[in-house]
Amino acid sequence: MIASIALCVGLGLLLLLGAALIRRRRNSTSAQGRSALSGASRRALETVALGLRAVAAGRPHGGRPLPDIHVVVHSGQRLTLRLAEADGDAPAPWTADVSGKEWSVDTARLRRGGSAGDGPTHPYSLTVTLGLHRGERMLVDLARLSGPIALTGDDNDVLLLAQALISEVVSGPVGTLATVVLVGSAATPSVTDGLGARSARLHTAASRGEALAVGENKLPGQRGGPSSLQTLHMGRDRGAASSRTHARRLFVVTAAQYRNERWGDTPLRGTDTLLVLGYIPALEWNLQVKPDGALLTGRLGVPVDTHTARLN
Repeated sequence: MIASIALCVGLGLLLLLGAALIRRRRNSTSAQGRSALSGASRRALETVALGLRAVAAGRPHGGRPLPDIHVVVHSGQRLTLRLAEADGDAPAPWTADVSGKEWSVDTARLRRGGSAGDGPTHPYSLTVTLGLHRGERMLVDLARLSGPIALTGDDNDVLLLAQALISEVVSGPVGTLATVVLVGSAATPSVTDGLGARSARLHTAASRGEALAVGENKLPGQRGGPSSLQTLHMGRDRGAASSRTHARRLFVVTAAQYRNERWGDTPLRGTDTLLVLGYIPALEWNLQVKPDGALLTGRLGVPVDTHTARLN
């Protein structure tokens, strides 16, 4: 009798241990999947990088201004730019539609023209994949948004999506001139452990002041960083910022740190973007992760059926 009870207890403990190991392995595999771009994703992003470089090459040295790109759509055989304002003068190999609001190009033609590492730099290095809509990859340039961006929803879903966005910036071919700075509680292992391999584009900082100093004197194309007065005057003027440098900084903070360090009052450079993990009332830009994997983009108006954390 006693032996049977002991045997049952032992088997129960083994089953619990086995379940725990399986969960741990699944979590580890999930973290690796979030941090590494799949082959299909990398190939799509290489095409996007080529397309954006072609845009920059077609508007050189003080000519026509670079277009304000509302959304980038990669649909496999076609790459499409939906512009915020009509512009019918699309540089080769892009072709504008009759309205001038959309430019498109055959992806095979882009890839025949060169590798993603060649050509000029471009000012759209914070362009990231939000997810898929009807099978098409939807990307937006976070730098074009004129204020902090709140990422809201279930805490775990928010964490996974943030890790996917950060990983794409720091390890993908589009964000070669972008820097991500994780600040305070956003730099804890709960965030960083899901990012996989470290990158020279990824930094951590303990406070707002330390974060703002990252990269301040190392902007490509500048001899020394901008002065505090220049930074303040640039404000959110995207045109002025783009003319100075193609470098971009993405700061990532939690909602608590946003409130405690008064990030809402911080005069960021026009090339800076702030991503807030959690809900902040009255923010203009809000990305809400839904339990079914969709992403509500609010005022941004970009439809997403499956967010990017579920793609890799």
